[in-house]
Amino acid sequence: MMKHAILLILTSLIFTTACKKKEKSEPEPEEYFSFYADGEYFYYPQGKGLGFGGTGQTLKAWGAGTVGYIIRGYSRKDPVAGGAISLYIQGGQIPDQDTIILNNINGYASFTDFKHTSNDYYTNNIEIGRLIFTKKTANKLEGIFEFTAKQQYNGSLIHITEGKFAIIPSS
Repeated sequence: MMKHAILLILTSLIFTTACKKKEKSEPEPEEYFSFYADGEYFYYPQGKGLGFGGTGQTLKAWGAGTVGYIIRGYSRKDPVAGGAISLYIQGGQIPDQDTIILNNINGYASFTDFKHTSNDYYTNNIEIGRLIFTKKTANKLEGIFEFTAKQQYNGSLIHITEGKFAIIPSS
């Protein structure tokens, strides 16, 4: 009887160990955007080649003179329904500060063409957000962001949460 109990325990241990779910640990790609828009998850990996607007990249960070420094991403898989997310920072280069308040003074954010063309949301001096750089070099920008933005025509709000990005800036 004791032998059967020990055999049963050993068999159970072997079975549960063999069937234990292993955590998937895939490395994050070198460049991506991810975020939730009102609870719906969006993931934009870098896509290169001939692209919308001739940019050749779905993710881009660059200095745009008087417009400021822009960090932008969209999905080539579904360029309209997924929308395009943009973070605009005052100044034409990678900013010195790590935290940027997106309040239309230091910068602003937009989520355009969300679900359909011209469904555009922008931060303003009331609906604001925050961008925090966690890595900032000439070769790599990484950070987190969140913001609330207002639809330009009907005044509805969208909440962008748990935003993360990693991008290689354009020179």
